[in-house]
Amino acid sequence: MRKKREFVERAVYHVTSRTNDKQRLFRDRLGKKIMLMTLRNAKDRFGFSLFNFCIMPNHIHLLIWPSDGGDLSRIMHWVKTNSSKWYNGVRGRTGHLWGNRYFAREIQTPEDYYAVMGYIDRNPVKAGLVPLVGDWEESGAYHIQHRLTGLVDYDEFTELLYARQLLLPDRRQARF
Repeated sequence: MRKKREFVERAVYHVTSRTNDKQRLFRDRLGKKIMLMTLRNAKDRFGFSLFNFCIMPNHIHLLIWPSDGGDLSRIMHWVKTNSSKWYNGVRGRTGHLWGNRYFAREIQTPEDYYAVMGYIDRNPVKAGLVPLVGDWEESGAYHIQHRLTGLVDYDEFTELLYARQLLLPDRRQARF
């Protein structure tokens, strides 16, 4: 039996999770939409803050704050279970959607926070899926730059960082 993970209360985490056998299950609009809706429903259910995210074809990244008394393990269990049920139901398939356990790392400093924000933002560019940061619709960068509400929790400072990033001549390698 696996050891229960210990999480620091009131901490922000960078969470990643891969699909089973690295299958590209979120490569099309429907797969990505299922994951977006699952995240929205999870936020409504658990009340966590999501500062950034990226839904890649075979994995996800979350920059998440479970909030006071929130349990990251319960949140991720719910996200993975419900996205699997929904995806399998819509696609008419059975079996595991997600691979091994999710990875979670506590964010230690403001510099660490912004480094992870940039890492998540550049993920689709690095994978060659889009030419510029913020072009990937299933990402926090896109939501912040287009001022979409409801999924990503951001403030004026975060908006300012993204606005400055947009002014850079080459957003592919932009760092905060």
